[in-house]
Amino acid sequence: MTSHSNAEPSEPTTGLPTTDSEFDVEEDASSDVDEEEMKKWLSTTYERGSKKPMKEPLTAPWGLPISDADVEKLKVGFKSRSMDDKWDMLIEDPDENGNISLHIIRSWLQEECYILHIVPKPSNDEGGSAKIQSITWEGRLQCDAEHAEKEVVILSRIFLHCEFETLPH
Repeated sequence: MTSHSNAEPSEPTTGLPTTDSEFDVEEDASSDVDEEEMKKWLSTTYERGSKKPMKEPLTAPWGLPISDADVEKLKVGFKSRSMDDKWDMLIEDPDENGNISLHIIRSWLQEECYILHIVPKPSNDEGGSAKIQSITWEGRLQCDAEHAEKEVVILSRIFLHCEFETLPH
């Protein structure tokens, strides 16, 4: 048999129950955050070996001319700040010839999906422009070069506000 209490039912509570852990949270919030770690976490600089490499990289030439303004936007990159942002766009330091690579990474999985290989504007040619020389994409995405290029353009327009004047919207 079950015993029933004749006590009046208590009022429902609308707040969260208090626990001893609230005191711990206050201590953690007031502690110093390592500023260098925070800068590194928010950085848009690509560090080799810090992300999962492509398992089946495919590369195709592109030769897309890009404006100086778009080059600067690409160099800034993008780092996801919330779970709603699904992409990181991290820039690798230039090589000895000034070539740069933009790594487009699925932020939650930390897996590379696309890499843009960008060559700078020729210094001896007044009429030249920088170019996306080639694109590398993850072969497991099961797409061709044209689809990979479209995806990269869309992502760059959304997150970096690139124009890519020579391409249709």
